[in-house]
Amino acid sequence: MQGGAGISGRYRHKRSRLIRTGEFAHMHYKGKKGFTPVSASKDPGRTIDLWQLSGLVDKLVAEKKAQLTGEKVVVDLKGLGFRKLLGSGSISRPVQVKVDECSEGAAKKLKEAGGELVTAAAAK
Repeated sequence: MQGGAGISGRYRHKRSRLIRTGEFAHMHYKGKKGFTPVSASKDPGRTIDLWQLSGLVDKLVAEKKAQLTGEKVVVDLKGLGFRKLLGSGSISRPVQVKVDECSEGAAKKLKEAGGELVTAAAAK
């Protein structure tokens, strides 16, 4: 008997039989086995760019997840689940941002727009 007897080889050369009979649909193994890089297994935390933040500001104020004090909007990114603010894009409104980490470019662009940055390092 070529290819082995019984169910041996069903994840390799007898895969078409599994697909044809429908046995493959409810099985735990459905995809390719492979290498999971170490960097993917570590949770670096969520990041957000300035262009994403500028699009979210009005929505956060409407949902009362950010406070409007005068002309500045106070956003607590740490409370929203973000760990780091990145400087990609631009922002036009003055926003006070509370976050754990921030790139130099993001801090510079925030200050140019009239906002300010409150980081965990600055609070210590």
